[in-house]
This record gives sequence, C-alpha cells and structure tokens, in this order.
Amino acid sequence: MTEIAEKAAKTELVRGTRIAKNSALNLVTGILTSCLGLIFVPIMLHAFGTELYGVLSVTWMVLGYLAWLDLGLSRASAKFVAQELVMGRLDEAASWAWTALLTQTLLALAGAIILSVCAPTVVKYLHVATKNRTLVILALHLFAFSIPISLAARSLNGVLQAGQRFGWINTLSVITTISTYIVYALGIVLKADFRFVIYGLFVARFIELVGAYLGAVSVVPGLKSFTRVKLFQKDYRSHVKTMITYGSWVTVASILGPVLLTFDQWMITIIVGVALLPFYTVPFNLLMRLNLFSSSLLPTLFPSFSALHAKGEWDRIETFFIRAHRYLLIVLLPILFVLLTSGPDVLRLWLGPTFAAQAGVPLQILAFGFGIGMLAPFTGTLLEAVGRPDILSKVYLVELPLNIATVYWFTKHYGINGAALSYTVRTIAETVVLWIVLYRVVPFSAVKFAKQIFRPIGLSIAIFAIAAWAIGGFSATSCSHVVGTTLALVLYSGAVLTSVIDKRDRQFFVTLFRKQTTTSTKLNSPSPENCSCD
Repeated sequence: MTEIAEKAAKTELVRGTRIAKNSALNLVTGILTSCLGLIFVPIMLHAFGTELYGVLSVTWMVLGYLAWLDLGLSRASAKFVAQELVMGRLDEAASWAWTALLTQTLLALAGAIILSVCAPTVVKYLHVATKNRTLVILALHLFAFSIPISLAARSLNGVLQAGQRFGWINTLSVITTISTYIVYALGIVLKADFRFVIYGLFVARFIELVGAYLGAVSVVPGLKSFTRVKLFQKDYRSHVKTMITYGSWVTVASILGPVLLTFDQWMITIIVGVALLPFYTVPFNLLMRLNLFSSSLLPTLFPSFSALHAKGEWDRIETFFIRAHRYLLIVLLPILFVLLTSGPDVLRLWLGPTFAAQAGVPLQILAFGFGIGMLAPFTGTLLEAVGRPDILSKVYLVELPLNIATVYWFTKHYGINGAALSYTVRTIAETVVLWIVLYRVVPFSAVKFAKQIFRPIGLSIAIFAIAAWAIGGFSATSCSHVVGTTLALVLYSGAVLTSVIDKRDRQFFVTLFRKQTTTSTKLNSPSPENCSCD
C-alpha cells in the first residue's frame, strides 16, 4: 500500500463529521421506509386479504427468528474489517470479509434446507385455508432459500459499515425497500397475484445481495478474488474460531434482548388478559419509534469504536461516546417532556377518550423508562467494539430471572400500569449497571462523563420538571398548558445553546456543514485526527 493510501485509510475512516452525516442518512432512510410501510399496509390488507397478508407476516417472522443463524458474524465482520482497514491492511481485511461471508452462507444453507423440508409440516400449524396451502408452501420454500442470500448480504453490509460507506448502505436500503413495494404494487395491479409477489420478493433479495457485494468490493478490493480464500485451511479455521467466539456472545445478547424487551407484554396477556394488551402495546410501539434516533447513530459508532480501539485512541473513543449521549439527550428531552405532560391528551385526540383513559398512564411511565433505556445501547455497542461482547450477554443472563420476578409481581398487583413500571425499573437498572461495568473495563473517567453529561443536561431537566409541575393541572388543549409548554421549550432551547452546547460542539457543527473539499486536498492537508471537532 502506498504512503498516501495508507494515510487516507487511517485518517479518513473515523471522523466526527463523517459519523454525523452517516447517522443522519440512517435516520432519513429509517423514516422513509417507515412511511412507505404505513402507506402500503392498508392497501395490501385490502388487496390480498388478511390471510395472505398474515402469511407474509408469518414468513417475515420466521426469517426474523432464524436470524440467529447469523451467529454474530455480520457484527464480527464489521469489527475485524474496520480494525484492518484503519491500519491499512487491505489483504487482511479481505481475509476476514471472506471468512464471514463463506461461513455465514454455509450455515444459512443448512437452515434453508431444514426449513424447506419442514415447510409442509409448518403449514399444518398455520391453519391456512385449503385453497391457499400450495401458495404458502411455495412462499416458505422461496423464503427459506432467501436466508443464505440475506445473511450473505448482512456480512457484506458489515464490510460496508467498516468502511463507513453508509451512503451506499442507505441507498441500497432505499432501493430494496422501493423494489419491495413495487413488487407489492404490481402484485395488486395483476389482480392480487400472490405468486408474483413471492417470486418478486425473492428477486429483490438477490438484487440486494449484488448491490452489497459491489459496495463491499469498493471497500475491500480483495473480495474480487476468490483465489485468496483457503477454505478449511489453517488461516481460515483460525479466523472462523475468532469470529464465532466473538459472534456467539453477540448472538446470546441478540436473543435475550428481545425476550427482556417483550416479556412484560406476555405477562399482561397471561395475567391481565389479551383484551387489555393494546392499551400497553400502542404506547409502547409509539415510543419505540424514538429508537430511530439511537439506531441511526449505533451502526456508525460501532465500526468507528472498533477502528479507534485497534489504534489505542481511547481519548477519541471517550469523546465520541460522551457526545453521542449528549446529542441524543438534547433531541429526546423535549419529545419526552411533551409525552409526559400531554401524552394522555394526544391519545385522547388520536384514539378517543376510552382508549386514553386506559393507556395514558402506561404511556407516561414508559416514556420515562424509554428516556433512560435508549442510552444503554451506546454502552453495549462500545463493549462489543472493544472486544467484550460477553459482558452484555452476562448482564442479560443475570437480569433475566430478576426481570421475570419483577414483571410478574408488578403486573399481578398493578395491571398494565405495573407492567410499565417494571419496564422502567429494569431499563434504569440495566443502564446504570452497564455504565458501572464499562468504567471498570475501559480507561475512561467517570468524573468527566458526569461533568459533560449530567451537569449540563441537569439544567434542561430542571426546566422541564418545573414546567411539568406548573402545567400539570391543566388540559393539553387549554391556553395555560400551551403557553407553559411553549415557554418551557423556548427556555430549554436557550439553555441548550448557552449551557449544554460547548465550543467544541459549535466547531463540530460548523465543520459538519462546511463545503467538502476534494479528496486530493484532504490528503495533502494536516491530519484531522486531533481536530477539536472530533
């Protein structure tokens, strides 16, 4: 590798402005795909009927549950490829990428064969009408063999993440999403031809794989050459062992995380009854939309943390970690304030007074829990990036029995309000425990974290707390409530600009929106590694 190329690999891979822009791309893409879903769902329900639409839902669910076949290899791919790229070792990066790609494809093929063979048996338990059984079996067969395609694409997306090519990732995501809905639209136009939809979705998956491969090759040119792969030889076996050891802990966390997240909903169904479940799941799913903000940051932070860890740049890791918390809180606090003070009234206007009477309090309790809980993934992502994915899984394993007991007790005694309270207690405890563990593992300063997060954000929280107390007795539609909320948001904006955002933040935002120079200018300019905006 030439000196200029090596310099580019080391300085351009991890930059604050790049992380911010990539996160913004992720957010916009997530909003776009969510909006398309909201538009098409009622149209598809009307065109295909509830049963065939249910078949699509079930097949996507089956694919989701079989995602454990990934074994954390896509995450491992992003981590190890990022480490090699930042050190300028493209051949080693290609070796890690090929290892993940081939291993994941082989494992997925095994799962696909099993699911395909079991398809007729699975259909028996889905209670599908006799006239639709052949179609459903065909859907399961095709979806089964889309598993290797999907998992191979995930490995290649790991390579793209490692190279910070989120423009490519999001463009591909938009193209795939639009292609999917074009397939749905054509299926509807062709007199609800469900068979066309099944084949069309399979082709869309294949297009996604090709696009991911072309993008990954631009990051790691060695992916062009299959001759570099030495399947089942010493280097391959060594890489597989390392990646599976790492990925297995990621897999454990990815399995336990959803269990912890949705256990309260199962307890409501069992203890209180399914009739009351919507009064909990509607506010819960509404708040889940806020995850768009954190989920847009995490994919860009993970390869950045991994790359900086390979270089031992703990100061920059700590800077990104702290600022990610601060920026997320700046965005979330006003939203959570509105939900806490006006949430029940919003539900009343949206779904009626009867629904709001049952779901209003759970929404307020959950909003507080979500506000704290959405910070925890930053810690989990950093632990995985520095090679300690086992910690998150171990915390989940300890947490699981405690959560079962807590959810059961609260739900049994206080119904859906108790379930919401148990969720809030768990998320706060989990976030604090992860912070404590993290600061025992990495060379960070807890005092610095407190000063740069809790002290400036504390002023904002105080403003909202006083405002909530002042307007608490008024309806959200009253003049006093509107004026009080507006005044609180104005005071909050002033506090953010004067006391929360510091000089380095301002420099960062100026740099973020500054006109980008050409690549050659960047390579000949002083290294941005120590730039204050990072």
